[in-house]
Amino acid sequence: MPKTYPRRRTPLFGAFSCSLIMSLLLSLPAHAEEGMWTFDKLPREAIKSSYNFAVTDAWANKLQSASLRLAGGCSGSFVSNQGLILTNHHCVSRCVAQLSSRTENLLEDGFVAAQLSDEEICPEIEVNQLQSISDVTAQVEKPAQGLSDRQAATARQAAIASLESTCDQAQPNLRCEVVSLYDGGRYNLYQYRRYQDVRLVFAPESDIAAFGGDPDNFSFPRYTLDMALLRAYDGGEPVTPNDYFSINPYGAAQDELVFVTGHPGATQRGDTTAQLSTLRDVILPERIAYLAELRGVLRQFSRLGVEQKRISQREYLSIENALKALRGRHKALSEVGFMATAQLREAELQERVNKHSKLRKSTGDAWIKIIAAEQTWRNIYTEYSMLEGMRGYQSDLLSIARHLVRAAQERSKPNAERLHEYTDAALPQLTQRLFSAAPIHEEMEILSLDWSLEKLRELLGPDHPAVRSSLGVDSPDTLARELVGQSKLYDLALRKQLWDGGSAAIASSTDPLIQFALRIDPAARAVRLRYEQEVEAVVATNNTAINRARFELSDTQSYPDASFSLRLSYGQIKGWKEKGEAIAPFTSVGGILARATGELPFRLPASWRSAEQDLDLTSKVNFVSSHDIIGGNSGSPMLNAKGELVGLIFDGNMHSLGGAYAYDGRYNRAISVHPQVMKMVLDKIYHADALSKELFPKP
Repeated sequence: MPKTYPRRRTPLFGAFSCSLIMSLLLSLPAHAEEGMWTFDKLPREAIKSSYNFAVTDAWANKLQSASLRLAGGCSGSFVSNQGLILTNHHCVSRCVAQLSSRTENLLEDGFVAAQLSDEEICPEIEVNQLQSISDVTAQVEKPAQGLSDRQAATARQAAIASLESTCDQAQPNLRCEVVSLYDGGRYNLYQYRRYQDVRLVFAPESDIAAFGGDPDNFSFPRYTLDMALLRAYDGGEPVTPNDYFSINPYGAAQDELVFVTGHPGATQRGDTTAQLSTLRDVILPERIAYLAELRGVLRQFSRLGVEQKRISQREYLSIENALKALRGRHKALSEVGFMATAQLREAELQERVNKHSKLRKSTGDAWIKIIAAEQTWRNIYTEYSMLEGMRGYQSDLLSIARHLVRAAQERSKPNAERLHEYTDAALPQLTQRLFSAAPIHEEMEILSLDWSLEKLRELLGPDHPAVRSSLGVDSPDTLARELVGQSKLYDLALRKQLWDGGSAAIASSTDPLIQFALRIDPAARAVRLRYEQEVEAVVATNNTAINRARFELSDTQSYPDASFSLRLSYGQIKGWKEKGEAIAPFTSVGGILARATGELPFRLPASWRSAEQDLDLTSKVNFVSSHDIIGGNSGSPMLNAKGELVGLIFDGNMHSLGGAYAYDGRYNRAISVHPQVMKMVLDKIYHADALSKELFPKP
């Protein structure tokens, strides 16, 4: 299933009057802490004014260099001069599951590498370290000037592919991405150092890494050890980074100024009301219903036996997390007054634009065009998600088959004309996943493909051409068993043969999944093309015009929507008030023991129970801060003014779930793991002496 970014921001609407909501929305910004700032446009003056702290180039450069991106959708950081990386357990859980077996369930048992030779390669993890940022707006926009929306989108795509490909070829292990900021108002080229030899070093048991489970998710007080350690290698040896974050075991004090660096996935704070309405009315309800049913299927499957529980555990927990996040986002959009206030804000901007002759001409009927495009998106969303998004074809093996089929077709084209996931810049990460030695479980494959084929028929109807082409005269169960049971794509050598052989090898393949992928791909490509031409291209062009007008009319510094690129957020460690009751910012180890029941999701692992008498009950476990974060920030380091690591972001509170659309510093809180508990568990519970010394060297 594709990686998604949980939207973690405030459902601030509904708790306040409409007039107050208006004042919050129309103020820029509403709170000093608001903003996910790019490193080439840090709010230095605002930080200096609010906290009397001067951001220097040397300080900012260190933060950029030591901060990392996990390409699958998380953040991390270097925390030693031997390439040790700190991130969240839930960010590496796929790797932990892949390294498990029938006889060794590392999700349940945990993993500690006593020495370098014990570290295990994560088959699919890629880590990116940002090297530089450059403005390439002119190179992207110049070829698109004077063209229609569709032609302009094609021209931009070609320019972006060319820039990324040329940059990637500059030196080995470089990954280059052109990032659209301010809805296309600016394009930046991000150059990353790519690490694909990444090894698991430490992961605690899932009972403590996700202590409290779904009941505690997106809430506080919280008591969980959502941390993990990886190590980056280069040429078979640990990487020796120029910059890394020393960990301060004492953390930071209440109200202290602290910073978060990370890679927030996506926000929609600059979207029009037409776009937000589509999210509220169509996209979020469909995704929630789909995931809720899939969760039930996996729950039943996990009850069939120990092995079934093991192979479905990671996917089940991921879906449970996504469901809660999506429901929070939908609730935020549905709160009384939200859309009305957003419409008032939009009308105010339109009025200001219409009074400005130059902007009136450049913006034109942008809002009307977006409304029309969003109507098209509503009409085709289900078909797009089921066919192109593969929600009707849930299977790791089938995903591999489609990538092999498409790659053979796309790689024969000039780089600028390919689908973006098959451009030269994207191929290293794609091939890492395609040729991963991670196990694929036949029983799970049949279950998920059977169920999703049933959903395909249910949602599109039995007479839909794609459904008839997919199922023919077979039932979903029969087809799933035939495709998965007879396929040879489990074999890495066969995958590589099909990849290297290109179109000829694909055409001559008799593998049933390859043949099935060939059969279903035309319908998926057709709905994708319609989306790209009638929705994406129109919305992108007109959102750019709207946001350029907004920024020209505003004399305040602004930050772009999140885009899974490196950002900095600043704030303080502090609690908040909930219904008049003060929520303290810290929790301690004693709270874990008091909360433990012996049953999931409040069950402590055996390692904790046996070491209970050695634990310092006052050691801090989790804490909250006012940082503006969202999904993708998982694993982000929290840093004090000295650049020392004082926390590890892993979640947000319930108020944070609507933050894709708005931020309110009175209630928004990010939740972090405290370094005190990190040191305590390495010393007292897991007896990882070498790791403890590497992370917490004595002065």
